[in-house]
Amino acid sequence: MTLGRSVSNIAKQHYFRLLHTLKCSSAMPSHSQIDMDPLFCYTSGRWLWNEREQLEARYRHFDVPSLQQAACQAVGANECISFKKIGEGNHNKAYRLEMEDGQKVIAKVPHPNAGPRVLTTASEVATMEFARTVLNIPVPRFVEVERKLLSVSFEKLGSLYFKESGIAACEPAIVTASPQDIVGHVESTYCIGPITRRESWEKERSDMQYHGTSSVEYLKSVARREIDWINAYADPQEPNKTPWQYTSPQQKSPKAHTDLLEKFLATIPYITPKDPELASPTLWHPEFHAGNIYIDEQARISCIIDWQGAWAGPVFIGANPPMQLDYGVEMLMKLPENFKALDDATKDELRYQVSQSVLIHTYETATAEKNPLMYKVMRHPHGQTLKQLDAFVGSTWNNCLFPFEECLIRVESEWDHFGTNEPCPYHFSAGEIRQHYEEAESFNKSQELWKDLRGILTDEGYTSKESFSKAVKILRDLRDVGLGDLKGEERRNFDKETRWIYRQRTVSKVMPEQLSITHVASGGSIPRKSRQRHSYWVQIMGALAAIQPSYTTSNQSSAKMLLRFDRSVGSKLAQIDAKVYDASWC
Repeated sequence: MTLGRSVSNIAKQHYFRLLHTLKCSSAMPSHSQIDMDPLFCYTSGRWLWNEREQLEARYRHFDVPSLQQAACQAVGANECISFKKIGEGNHNKAYRLEMEDGQKVIAKVPHPNAGPRVLTTASEVATMEFARTVLNIPVPRFVEVERKLLSVSFEKLGSLYFKESGIAACEPAIVTASPQDIVGHVESTYCIGPITRRESWEKERSDMQYHGTSSVEYLKSVARREIDWINAYADPQEPNKTPWQYTSPQQKSPKAHTDLLEKFLATIPYITPKDPELASPTLWHPEFHAGNIYIDEQARISCIIDWQGAWAGPVFIGANPPMQLDYGVEMLMKLPENFKALDDATKDELRYQVSQSVLIHTYETATAEKNPLMYKVMRHPHGQTLKQLDAFVGSTWNNCLFPFEECLIRVESEWDHFGTNEPCPYHFSAGEIRQHYEEAESFNKSQELWKDLRGILTDEGYTSKESFSKAVKILRDLRDVGLGDLKGEERRNFDKETRWIYRQRTVSKVMPEQLSITHVASGGSIPRKSRQRHSYWVQIMGALAAIQPSYTTSNQSSAKMLLRFDRSVGSKLAQIDAKVYDASWC
């Protein structure tokens, strides 16, 4: 992807605003909060903004010997001889433990952002066992996995737990339209209780749990929860956590949010499907993407992992096609005749378009034949609108109000097709609709920007270590374009507020405002929290001394001078290769 191509797709005012608001709002977590041992902290990538908050959400310290002991007990081993972090995702870390008898155990440790600690783990374990013993998953083909999931429906909404787990507010898990042996086994083994969808537990929402017994009551409970949360906790002065995204002028108005939520509440009884099959609670995997699906050498599914956050919810909400399918492409079943004459970038786009089109066609054909309920969900005339309403209703304040309003405008315009004789309980005026679609242009351009940056930089500022330099360069180039177009005071402000981009190699790791030099006298002791920094600083002292010789590098191993932080050397630190940091600290 080239800069010119990206910039051509977005309005100048958008990328100027983007860089103007993406201040380096936070850096590494303070050491009093987080031990930077790479065993516990997130090390697979970087965030160009809000990095402190993102790392804290993915940091979990635990007692390693206790975990090793528990693993030994689980497999009947005497001793764990190797313990290593082997991977991490957005919500979990994975560790491999090797025992003295050759057995290997994989331990999964949830991040704080995974949801309620006890409920999340208890429900995932029960759900995995249910999928294995009741549904007989895995099965070789993906469409068959989906059919198995939809083959068992429950009487109530909720997440699965073992009856013996002692989770409060649980009821017996009763399945319907299933063989009697399955009904008896499920009722005697499992219970159904608090929903572990992550968004239900963010911030103070953990104390505001409203769970309905039907699809109508569930959606109402989410809307009421958000109204109560916004009225009690929404802070219009809070900095925007997603500065990349187009923000409606009403985004910081609590009343604007609650007004739209009240509109949604009034429509729920009329727009939810009346078909019992579509409304019945069924289990579904929350993240059907390639990273969670393992295949063997014969291309058969051998394992499906990460059932964290799974719950039995209404089919029309939960059942979704696999994430590998990109429904945003225009269907194209074969390459054009002039393909060989096209440039490489266009060829790559067309190959992707054709491959996705073939996958989608194959998936839908197999689904129509082997999984009619899933096909019914996919062909529901308002299915996409209902899924989007469910996705947006619980996050308008934390993310963006605009898409939720878009869905409600769509509902009113399509009201006659929802099968009710009642009038739509709300009305958007011509002026409100005109303003909304004026804002839509800016919103869509912001989405285009992040689509162009896909694989390099996400809308949360995340970039892989491999793409870090490229992501920083793109933002620097966008800054240069802005400086070339703006004039006067606007240019001066833009220049001042986007300089952080040129400090990004280290400023997201090191905050100059917190810098100071600490001298430790010979024979003196170094505080424990300072010792944690020493392994990093002892390596950069040599590089820093080359810039400013007054900083001695002698006697480094005894740390008689511990370089911690100094405002005066902030600009110099920004020039030292961040690889030193990455290799030694995180």
